[in-house]
Amino acid sequence: MRHFSLKTAAALTLCFSLFSAAPLVRAETPEQDIIVVYKNQNGKESAIDSGADVEQAYKHLPAFAMSADSQTVKELRHDPDILYVEDNVSFQAAGNSDVHLLSTAASRYSELSQWDLAPIQVKRAWKEGLTGKNVKVAVIDSGIFPHDDLSIAGGYSAVTYTSSYKDDNGHGTHVAGIIAAQHDGYGIDGIAPGVRLYAVKALDQKGSGDLKSLLKAIDWSIANKMDIINMSLGTNGDSQILHEAVDKAYQKGIVIVAAAGNDGNKKPVNYPAAYSSVTAVSAANEKNQLAAFSTAGKQIEFSAPGTNITSTYLNQLYAIADGTSQAAPHVTGMFALLKQKYPQETNVQLRKQMQQNVKDLGSPGRDNQFGYGLIEYHTNQKDFAEQAVIKAERTKKQTDINQAKKEVNKLPKSKKKSALEARINKAQAARNVTDAKDKVKTAEKQKKKTAVDAAESAIRKLPAGSEKKALQKRLDAVNSGLLKSAKTAVTKAEKKTDDANTANAQKAVSELQRGKDKTALQKRLDRVKDKLNQKKTVQARAKVKTAEKYKTKKTKSQAQTAVNQLKPSAEKTKLQKRVRAIRIKH
Repeated sequence: MRHFSLKTAAALTLCFSLFSAAPLVRAETPEQDIIVVYKNQNGKESAIDSGADVEQAYKHLPAFAMSADSQTVKELRHDPDILYVEDNVSFQAAGNSDVHLLSTAASRYSELSQWDLAPIQVKRAWKEGLTGKNVKVAVIDSGIFPHDDLSIAGGYSAVTYTSSYKDDNGHGTHVAGIIAAQHDGYGIDGIAPGVRLYAVKALDQKGSGDLKSLLKAIDWSIANKMDIINMSLGTNGDSQILHEAVDKAYQKGIVIVAAAGNDGNKKPVNYPAAYSSVTAVSAANEKNQLAAFSTAGKQIEFSAPGTNITSTYLNQLYAIADGTSQAAPHVTGMFALLKQKYPQETNVQLRKQMQQNVKDLGSPGRDNQFGYGLIEYHTNQKDFAEQAVIKAERTKKQTDINQAKKEVNKLPKSKKKSALEARINKAQAARNVTDAKDKVKTAEKQKKKTAVDAAESAIRKLPAGSEKKALQKRLDAVNSGLLKSAKTAVTKAEKKTDDANTANAQKAVSELQRGKDKTALQKRLDRVKDKLNQKKTVQARAKVKTAEKYKTKKTKSQAQTAVNQLKPSAEKTKLQKRVRAIRIKH
């Protein structure tokens, strides 16, 4: 997703901006291009009957691309059957890096160097016979130029100036080669040469387009049942209808891959990559570091090579370029291999599968720079299990340990399995110690029974030894402190018997562990409660007698309140009948 600058080719970049950062300036015309999203059939008819020109009706989106004057736009925005109206904003290529064209001789008659294939271990997949055979991949881009190293199954033009999906920019052809260049002994090798490759043209010769074209491209991909969509383009501005379009494609089972952006790791991930239904891809360099230009953020799902990438180009040539636009098709190609390997799995399951085919870079586990890691094909279950164990050893997270146990359990009995079981048991033992320490610390801080119980449970998992004794000693100190507090609270309630002191004492006793100390304190507290209830009974009798004598609203209310405070008993029932009798008679 970086800028292509050539004397003989139009300027382009590997990450496109759907929405300009500067305010849009419209020409002096009463017409404006809009996307109208309707709520129901009435809204659909309102849009059609509005007088606006319908330029595009979408099959899988409740929307029209239209041209209308400002008054019509205003009326549509206020129509209760119209969900919303968006401007058909233009997007333009941006960036500042160069594309290096390779010579014709080097391109036509020799195999070109590709450093990016080794880190992702794609040759392992090829040895298993995986090529992405018959997986349908749509490259939504500037089209694909006919090339001897590419087999194009078909395509579609979503732009208005041509019905051809032939690339007149170069960017789409470069992206396509990374995914699907043929293994024919010259040029380059694509990751998944067996895919059915579709050129879906949404960008023009200058690397620019508009929202309605992108929506048409997604709509076409849904209608033609693509398995995977690659979008090496993006914007820093959100679009509700674009969001809904990719969500719709995802609901239809399509894997959607998009470039994260080339704004640097202090900038937010571009759209559509930032949407949860889209797999966002960052770029790594030859040293397995985040490329300097690559955008990063919590939405990053995977990373892939994105610097100095050789691929197909216009006019049967090859070129070297870099950007997250180059990283994204690496992930698309890998998804195609997994789709062939696991043909019955859904797009959701394939994303899970990809998580098992990574090399964890950066911080342990998922991080903002590399997501789950750099894509790396794993050949068999042993690799899955070992990678899971390595991850568990690094992160020491219980979720990763559980996943490693699951993967190891799938293996048949062998020395390898026993060795992995020993390693994961060691990781679990370390996790247990950490858990026990954390829970004891929480118990010391909170001084609550629930925290003490959790700490006690964690300590029981530890093997006998000095560490277990030390933690138990700390927990015993917490219990001793709770017992002391409870004794103090009960004594205070005995000396001054009232609701507040009794409630505080009960709360303190409730925090104690079961045992003779808790039982003894509860008995003392129960005697206090009985004494308090007796005191309240005397007060209730007096209140009821006063109410019977004066029969005022105030005295009756006070009597009822006093009776309500009594514990259930025969005495309470009698007093309640007397209060009720006063209310009935008066």
